[in-house]
Amino acid sequence: MDLRFSELAIGDEEIAMLQRVHSHACGINDVEPESEQGLDIGKMLFSLYQQGIRGELSLIQMLTARKYGED
Repeated sequence: MDLRFSELAIGDEEIAMLQRVHSHACGINDVEPESEQGLDIGKMLFSLYQQGIRGELSLIQMLTARKYGED
């Protein structure tokens, strides 16, 4: 599968959306965005985005379906 640069690049609007989702997910989980847990949430968010989940609501739902870190 060949990917074009435009499919890999993240524009300003996407970055702003990812920041909103990260802030929301951290708030729901009561963690500081720059903490170790906040960084883990950011990694999960970016992984989901790379897998093709691009909708803001979908990303929020996936990160907040259950509190992060609970078993």
